[in-house]
Amino acid sequence: MGYFKESLKDPDSARLYREVLDEELSWLLAHLRELRGLSQKEVAERLGVSRSRISQMETSAGLSMTLEGLARYVQALGLTLRLEFRDEQGEVLARFHVGADEPLSEPLAGGWEPVGESWATLMRKGKPTFGDIA
Repeated sequence: MGYFKESLKDPDSARLYREVLDEELSWLLAHLRELRGLSQKEVAERLGVSRSRISQMETSAGLSMTLEGLARYVQALGLTLRLEFRDEQGEVLARFHVGADEPLSEPLAGGWEPVGESWATLMRKGKPTFGDIA
């Protein structure tokens, strides 16, 4: 087992790692918004939420943010979100994509793209996919 996996067995190390990820994501959201020349108020208006909610997302939301919340925030900036899950050999097992031009009012279920044999196996087992529950 690698050092990283072993170190996360320690509760303090795992907590610290999560805090760092929270800070990085929050910082990145604010940074991207500023790069796009948008205020928190403008993003809030695009999303139909309060400016204080955007402030929360940019300061403390981090990993507690849902994928849908993250995708909608990124869309409000006029950007595209791509998320891939890869195994140790680099094979893409699942991929999520939401384009900047997709309507914010549409459910994000269509963003998951079937990839490889693992997706086919999931379907054969009858596991619900995001398309099934949207």
